[in-house]
Amino acid sequence: MKYLIIYTHLNPNSFTKAVVDEVEKIAINKAHETKVIDLYADEFNPVLKFPDIQYSFMDGEAPKDVEIYQQYITWADRIIFVYPLWWQQMPAMLKGFIDRVFTNGYAYMYEESGPKGLLAGKSVQLIINTGNPSELLERNGLHTAVKKVNEEGIFEFCGMTAETIFFGDVAMGTDNERKEYLKSIGEIID
Repeated sequence: MKYLIIYTHLNPNSFTKAVVDEVEKIAINKAHETKVIDLYADEFNPVLKFPDIQYSFMDGEAPKDVEIYQQYITWADRIIFVYPLWWQQMPAMLKGFIDRVFTNGYAYMYEESGPKGLLAGKSVQLIINTGNPSELLERNGLHTAVKKVNEEGIFEFCGMTAETIFFGDVAMGTDNERKEYLKSIGEIID
């Protein structure tokens, strides 16, 4: 299986990066072809500009950076997004990536009967690190909201299957809790 890990965190020594390293290690140990995209290291520009709109809706040329990332997505069987939850949402860098890369005509298209996902057969796993304890986010409905937006609103819209895993209380939790999260990744990777 071909694994593409896409992550965003500005600190290369973050727990988010430790999760990425563990996912990559386990995927490789299970003989999966594996590639990693680090949006900060790539200096990805998340700002949607007019050439992006021309490409997506006006038969324009794909911006070169978008084309490269779309080739990675086309290559992958499973895409694993790893990121922190900031203000109960994905970081702006990742939102901009989705805006610019998961475009009309590539990830989905509109037909007379409605939208059609074009990335069928691919699966997505989201590993989201939160500063708040999972119990709090579960209780106030934010886990459900984040899952609905990401799984249904983005990835299932594009024809993919999606699953979300939360690692809660990452900032204030104990080292032992973070180590347990890292150990659990072996159960996530097929």
